[in-house]
Amino acid sequence: MDPATASPLSTWRFSGTLRTYQAEVLDRLPPGGDDPLHIVAPPGSGKTLLGLLLAAREGHRALVLSPTVTIRQQWLRTAAELATDATTVSDAPERLGDLTVLTYQLLSVTGHGSPFDDLARAVWADELVAGGRTEADAETWLAELAVDNPARHRSGIRSRARRLRSRFTRQRPSELARVLHPNAVALIDRLVDAGVRTVVLDECHHLLDHWAIVVAYLAARIRESGTEPKLIGLTATLPSPDDETEFENYSHLLGEVDYEVPTPAVVKEGHLAPYRDHVLFTEPTPAEASFIRRHESLLHDLIRQVLSTPDALSYLEEQLQPSDPPDSAETATERTAESETPLSLLDRAFSTDFPLTRSCALVLREVAPEHPLVAAIPAALLDRCTTDDLLTVLSRFAQTRLLSDPAAVRQWEYVRRSLADFGYALTDRGIRRGRNPIETTLAFSAAKDHAAVEILHRELAGPEGDRIRAVVVTDFVEHGNNRGLAGDAPAGALRTFDLLAVDPVTARLSPVLLTSQNLRVRAEDADDIAAALGDLLGEPVGVADGVGPVSDLQVRAAASGRVVAAVSELIRRGDVRLLVGTRGLLGEGWDCPSVNTLIDLTTVATSSGTQQLRGRTLRLDPAWPEKVAHNWSVVCLIPSHVDLDDGSEAGRLRRRHSHLWGLSADGDGRIVSGLGHALSPPAIEAWERVLDKDPSTSIGDLDAVLRERWPSRSTTRAEWRIGDAYRPQERETIALRRTSRAPLLRAGQTTSAGAVAGFVAGTVATGVLVAVLAVSGVSLAPLLAVALALGGGAVAATASALRMLARSLRDRSRPTEIYRAAAIAVARTLHEAGRIGRIDESAISARPDTSDPTRIRVELGGAAADARTIADAVEELFAPVRTPRFLLRIDAAGLPRIRAIERLADRLSPGRTLLAVPRLIARRRGDAERFRDHWQALIGTCSLHELSGVQGLALLRVARSADSRIDTTEPRARVWG
Repeated sequence: MDPATASPLSTWRFSGTLRTYQAEVLDRLPPGGDDPLHIVAPPGSGKTLLGLLLAAREGHRALVLSPTVTIRQQWLRTAAELATDATTVSDAPERLGDLTVLTYQLLSVTGHGSPFDDLARAVWADELVAGGRTEADAETWLAELAVDNPARHRSGIRSRARRLRSRFTRQRPSELARVLHPNAVALIDRLVDAGVRTVVLDECHHLLDHWAIVVAYLAARIRESGTEPKLIGLTATLPSPDDETEFENYSHLLGEVDYEVPTPAVVKEGHLAPYRDHVLFTEPTPAEASFIRRHESLLHDLIRQVLSTPDALSYLEEQLQPSDPPDSAETATERTAESETPLSLLDRAFSTDFPLTRSCALVLREVAPEHPLVAAIPAALLDRCTTDDLLTVLSRFAQTRLLSDPAAVRQWEYVRRSLADFGYALTDRGIRRGRNPIETTLAFSAAKDHAAVEILHRELAGPEGDRIRAVVVTDFVEHGNNRGLAGDAPAGALRTFDLLAVDPVTARLSPVLLTSQNLRVRAEDADDIAAALGDLLGEPVGVADGVGPVSDLQVRAAASGRVVAAVSELIRRGDVRLLVGTRGLLGEGWDCPSVNTLIDLTTVATSSGTQQLRGRTLRLDPAWPEKVAHNWSVVCLIPSHVDLDDGSEAGRLRRRHSHLWGLSADGDGRIVSGLGHALSPPAIEAWERVLDKDPSTSIGDLDAVLRERWPSRSTTRAEWRIGDAYRPQERETIALRRTSRAPLLRAGQTTSAGAVAGFVAGTVATGVLVAVLAVSGVSLAPLLAVALALGGGAVAATASALRMLARSLRDRSRPTEIYRAAAIAVARTLHEAGRIGRIDESAISARPDTSDPTRIRVELGGAAADARTIADAVEELFAPVRTPRFLLRIDAAGLPRIRAIERLADRLSPGRTLLAVPRLIARRRGDAERFRDHWQALIGTCSLHELSGVQGLALLRVARSADSRIDTTEPRARVWG
């Protein structure tokens, strides 16, 4: 190709070997097209090279925007290796090249506040002009308002800024340009005039507020020139969706993620250190526990007091025994005594709103255990009445009976104000959790500081103890909310460090506390660390006067990049082996490859925050080629003997690990997401028992289960199988349980019913044959004729029974095939219903768990969205029955479809096997019938029942009493590789 006529970047070449995932990205995402490319990949995965190769394919001049000068230099070095002519690469805004690399800051906006505030003020001025003022008068009025009534001025700015935030990516370029510096506008115009059409956005999760405006303006200007811009977004972590407006604008710029390079892929190829996630469970300190028990007693007494009133009991009775709605299809003449029994009315209530009815039943048993309705409620639907059940019923009762009744306004106010003391806000929309003191107590418990000490004790006692370099990360230097923590120092990095500094084991690690305002060490280490830092910084570091076990070091700008880098160097040298700080300082951007142990004491659970923290330990360490990282979460749980429920810590742990991939805690080498890579099934079972307030399991018991299965770092490295070939595929999994009380096929039933049916059919057939022989002149004694008929029946019965038994035993001997067939039946039906695309049935598999043969894992490959849809439906199919439209009866597989035979099977069976038809399939009767047909073709005879009338409710009651086939320890997960 002639360089003189070649399109920009088309002569660039990479002579090395691409990593597996880099090659897959280039293969899966073709060049061209108007849609942006959005790629998520962890640090160390080669995003820079990948971004340049993607840009080079487009054949246009390209611009790379990076967040820092250091990262900009990395792009320039990699580009120089690809370019055949070094002059085509530039980092000078006044000399644009085929590839120009700049920082976002060069295109920054004016002012010190939010650019949206500036734009909002301009919009407000335009509104005033449109209302009849002159421009000068509008500006003067706004300036005077800002002085005379600043609150009203701020309110007007905020309201307009909110509107602008929600639609700024769709603003006209001329409107966006109003908040950009003239130099930035001029530079963007030069870029567009120079032919820049491809824009690579490094660390694109920063595209919020001002940087997002810059990119939106650049894209709009390219669009104005007559060409659709090609945006290529690269990031290690997606921005948090907590701010819905910012996340929506980000998504509008870059769209959905086109490809995500999972961290395990980079580990498998040897570019990140292998790792394992651990959890340490603890319980509140005695002072905190006393506060929680007092809170529990007062809260539960309040709720029980309100729900024990006659009005509340009347409400519970109405919920559990509903009358027919006005539009009920069942007329008065159709109603029977059977349809009005307490049990049938309960069935109706459960069918209308299962969660609320169940909570009402539990609360009724709690506040009025002798009430006649309690005995009518099926025991299978009642377990422990939780705090959430009490709050759910209280909320609905308050809305239904108190808020709507003017005479009950004083009671409404009493309940509302009383709940506010416990951190709950009662509004006309229900109960909303506010600043709950229990959540705060658990999240910032002093017990977590002691847990950090315990973790380091265990790590140092291991075979790699002398290599430990640890970082403990907290949310704050000092937490400002001290509710529920009477007598304790404020939670945060200072409190944690003070404990680590005085423990005789962790003190040997020469711990350092580094925050924006503090550089603190043990008093015994102060002189040595001050001297070492002074040498690295090239300036003296003083030791503040004071007494006690810790000392503050005096250095200019404790949190400056130079100081942070110097402390990191001390960690690399081993002079310091423990660092304590906040996630604001030690999160994204801090790089210390020597760190191999993270103790996460933060409350962060978002995808971006969680992955940023974990990324601190995954860099390869040149001083330890066999490095293995340990990442610890600490969870504080309310003990089993305290009857107060709080799911904040448990929910945070689940959310945190749902964003992460890791080695399965089963020890089978699988790479999974979710709790399964931090907790083994026995540990999850013990954890669930603690949450369910099972007195047989304490938090100490749970910790003992975890310690039994704590593999060494060398074992972890071996399980990763670094360098082995892998499949870069993600699969959804559903964990099911085989249970004798709920088999998918009933051998005894089908065999017995089939034998009786065979006997009857054989006897009749033989009798007819004997009769024909008699008519033909063959003389048979009556007893002989009867004996022949019975003998024929016996032979037929035996043959039928053996056939049924053989089939049932064969099906029971291959349960994985049966469950796989069920998943295929679901997938086929969803595809035919138009819910998912075409499926590859070879991507659907089932296998028994290696550690527990009663557990069967169904794995679903293919397109991620389709796999999730199938998994959701399969999980619903085998989960406890709630309020389905259709039930599938599957316990008569192999039997003739004759009503008399089905009734006989009912008599011979202790119960029916009924599955809820998934909602996506049950929306249309035709889809439900197709599902039945697929089940019959793949597994065996079944029948479809639509739930209506008294008989439908009775059938639903039977279905709800059956055991679930879902493995409750970890029902869903994703598997990679």
